[in-house]
Amino acid sequence: MQDLYLGEKRFIEFVRTCKPDSEIMNEVWIEGCVIINLPKKELHFWSLEFEQTSAVEIYLRELHRKWRGWSIELLRNRMYDAEKVLNIDYISIQELVEPGNCTIDEIIADKIGEWQTALVIIKTNAETHTTLTGNIHIGGILNFGEPILEVLMAKPQYELPNESDYRFCQCIVIDAVSKEIIIDSSEFGLWEQTYKKWDGYKFKMGDFGYIGVLKLAGFETEKVIMPPDKAWQVFNDMVKQSTPFNPLAMAKLLMREGKDIKFSPDFFDNVSPKKTIFERVKNSIKKSVSKK
Repeated sequence: MQDLYLGEKRFIEFVRTCKPDSEIMNEVWIEGCVIINLPKKELHFWSLEFEQTSAVEIYLRELHRKWRGWSIELLRNRMYDAEKVLNIDYISIQELVEPGNCTIDEIIADKIGEWQTALVIIKTNAETHTTLTGNIHIGGILNFGEPILEVLMAKPQYELPNESDYRFCQCIVIDAVSKEIIIDSSEFGLWEQTYKKWDGYKFKMGDFGYIGVLKLAGFETEKVIMPPDKAWQVFNDMVKQSTPFNPLAMAKLLMREGKDIKFSPDFFDNVSPKKTIFERVKNSIKKSVSKK
């Protein structure tokens, strides 16, 4: 989303240089979407580039300074929301991807290592149980159904981690009292394929992030939220312009590995926003310094 942060004028100029297409790519391949309504000055977007932390709120606030006079919406439910904005039939014609499966034995044997897959918070009348999974994904949990709660409640208990120490890639809250499930990202087709296994449960998903899910579930977040200085550091990393992708160089490397590789013409489309004079001078200075 660094390109959006370049501002209204430069981003729209960039979009006008991109090759138009007659249809939107399938959901399984799409990594982000930007919808610009020029007459109404409305900007809607989502991106897999976003690491859903407190820094996103800073980004959205600062983005308004770059797009003055525009209404800006982060589409937290990705193409579900984009479909509504565009008033098109998109979701119903997409092929659903199976959410995955896990057995009781796999859940019992599952252990956490250097990386954790999911933070699972279960609320019952008796307690709130917080545990971590090593290889079990949210899709597997929901696809197993409500009986999985008993197995997960027997797993080790953990304290809620600090947002700055975010080492898991998914978060789910299952409230067995109010019968509600909240997950921290928009997962296409997940609830459509698993809701029958959670009779009477309400489901809420979206790119809320860890802290967003805790707030929606009614947890206090003051002790675990990222400190402001850390959030600003993450934000600065988010908007920093990265080195442009060079498709020709990548193609040459791939060709060395296998001569039978064929490339789509779109692979070589590396259009990117034009740099300002200041940015070009700054980059040339960096290059000259690095050569010395």
